[in-house]
Amino acid sequence: MLELLPISARLVTPEHAATVVSPAYDALDEQARAARAASQPDCFLTALPSGGIEPGTLQRNRRAVDRLLREGRFTELRTGLLVVLELSEDDRRLTAVIGDVDVAAYLDGRIRPHEHVRPDRVDELARYLDEVRIASSPVCVLHPRTATLDQLTREVRRRAPLVDTALPDGGELRVWPVTDPATIAGLAAAVGSLTALTIADGHHRAAAVARRVGATASRPPAATGVDAPRERRVLTALVASDELAVLPFHRRVEGLPDVTADEVAAVLAERGLRLTPLPGPSAPERSGTVHLVVAGSWWRVDIGDRRGPPPVDSLDAAVADRELIAPIATLAPGPATVPVVPVPAPLGLAALDRPDALGIALVPATMQDLLSATADGQVLPHKSTYLLPKLRSGILVVPR
Repeated sequence: MLELLPISARLVTPEHAATVVSPAYDALDEQARAARAASQPDCFLTALPSGGIEPGTLQRNRRAVDRLLREGRFTELRTGLLVVLELSEDDRRLTAVIGDVDVAAYLDGRIRPHEHVRPDRVDELARYLDEVRIASSPVCVLHPRTATLDQLTREVRRRAPLVDTALPDGGELRVWPVTDPATIAGLAAAVGSLTALTIADGHHRAAAVARRVGATASRPPAATGVDAPRERRVLTALVASDELAVLPFHRRVEGLPDVTADEVAAVLAERGLRLTPLPGPSAPERSGTVHLVVAGSWWRVDIGDRRGPPPVDSLDAAVADRELIAPIATLAPGPATVPVVPVPAPLGLAALDRPDALGIALVPATMQDLLSATADGQVLPHKSTYLLPKLRSGILVVPR
């Protein structure tokens, strides 16, 4: 049974929500995040690392949080509450119930991952928790739709929201703090009855909490549930799985200066794969086909016959890692590991076309692929899915 714990939090003020709430983190690259933070000092991106953590980064993030709190960009809510949130984006709308969940639930299988994590990124986020000492980006956890939870959130949303704003990137946000004990108990009970829970977004954030407290699947926290200190709690948003659309993370293979299409064609031919020219930039329309961009020219590669067994090894992302990226990496001029950068679909195909890189455009996995993999105890390749709507940072500030 999953125990949803009430939180103590500060909520962005209605008059500042449009300027404080950050755009979806992955929808911007590192340079764009840094530029947005520099040009818009109230944006919550100032409180987040734009990329890796350099000396002084976390201290600047902490100062940014302190300033936003001091200057009244957030209002303190009473302790012991849950939050219902509604976010609309690209003709999709999600409703989330937000509270704390003990990290043990992420370790013992009650909440299952669907992607691998990078240890270096987990370490960075654990350092962020240690030094900045807040959570603001909820881990998005999928659940099967239930009539009980739908009814309870519908009743909450009949009231006027405390925050109701259009966001600069086109989304719309509404927030309802839930302080009534009976409603809190009802929501917690409905969440407690959920099964087949899967992380949609936030694998690294959940893993960072576990890393911070030294918890593992074989050594879970000593205290769980309501007795768990806040260091062991994961800010969690419960969302019905049918409310999210799945977009792809494409791939950009870097460290390939002056690579040519002829060189790529030669190494792929050794695997029995062939490049077919395309008239210009385009994303593939069906699974089993990927598109490559090499030195500004676009090509199609059919990989359908290279699929392994479902649900994971048959995915285009897994096939591309195995059949395309591995041989293409041999074209790098030195022995160093070739960086493979996940490129979320919202950045556009232009983000794949770089002079020292090769881009790979993929068809997304489906929601059923994701859920089938987790049900089978498997995980997808790192950064396989970009799900919309995307929860934002800077709505809540929760002490950690």
